[in-house]
Amino acid sequence: MQMNSLYLRQFHEIERDLWRFFALFGDLCGRCARRTLRESTEGQRRGRDQWCCCMIDNQVHDTWELLNPLQCRSDRRWYEKLTPPAMGRMPGNGPCPALGPTGCQIRQLRPITCTTQLCAKMLRVLRRLNLFDGPTDLALQIEDIIVLPAILPALYGQLKGGRVLPDAVAQYRLAIRDYTQRLASVDAPARQAAIDAELPVDA
Repeated sequence: MQMNSLYLRQFHEIERDLWRFFALFGDLCGRCARRTLRESTEGQRRGRDQWCCCMIDNQVHDTWELLNPLQCRSDRRWYEKLTPPAMGRMPGNGPCPALGPTGCQIRQLRPITCTTQLCAKMLRVLRRLNLFDGPTDLALQIEDIIVLPAILPALYGQLKGGRVLPDAVAQYRLAIRDYTQRLASVDAPARQAAIDAELPVDA
């Protein structure tokens, strides 16, 4: 499989920018994962549409044809080194085998959905902080809430012959950084209060 090394490097740079944005949600994902595990263990099924994305989805499986060659560029045994969560099968073909005790074990070039998805809980946090005014009942990709050039599939290698201009990469990164700054500029206690209101520590 032919892969454009420049494009993959640019994808990884964008990926790091996005991780800085998602880091501002603090322990929201960890709380969600713990709640999902507890409710699943207790046999609860009500509200499972709000369960942890990585526990009820399996992007490693769904994107294997491209993901495996990408990961094998740096480590041919990458999949064998994953320590999947110790739980039974979950709705939606989950849990993802890359989900580890502290989050995703894939350190770069994750599937695009994993890199860009905002769950409904994140969207509601953003709405509480007046940074989003759209629907919050289902997950969205970040390009659904801010204007971004549609370049990730080409950078990731999903589009044969896809061409991406440097200006488009710069535009994408600038837009992500601007939105990250908007979230980061919210007073930290206020941001934490919005997260706590969505999913308390002991929820």
